[in-house]
Amino acid sequence: MSTLVVQLTLDPARGEEVVRHFREDVVPYATRQPGFVRGQWLKTTDGTHAIGVVEFESRELANAAAKGPRSSAHDGSRAWNIDSVDILDEVARA
Repeated sequence: MSTLVVQLTLDPARGEEVVRHFREDVVPYATRQPGFVRGQWLKTTDGTHAIGVVEFESRELANAAAKGPRSSAHDGSRAWNIDSVDILDEVARA
């Protein structure tokens, strides 16, 4: 199991737009990806940052799914921008 972690910076004045983007664009994209297991999209209470944590069956499938967020260039006119995209391997579970 490998986890795709996407960290974002958000415009807190445009919180509704961010939530719409996660629900209508990001979740459908992620769930269509081969090997998708589950995901969570979380934002800070002040609305300035978010993180997507998406589990995949393998590192290869997580890397394939990461191509989408990795191809997203910074755009100051958007309500969100991707800061980093990482693939993490599970080492422990509680």
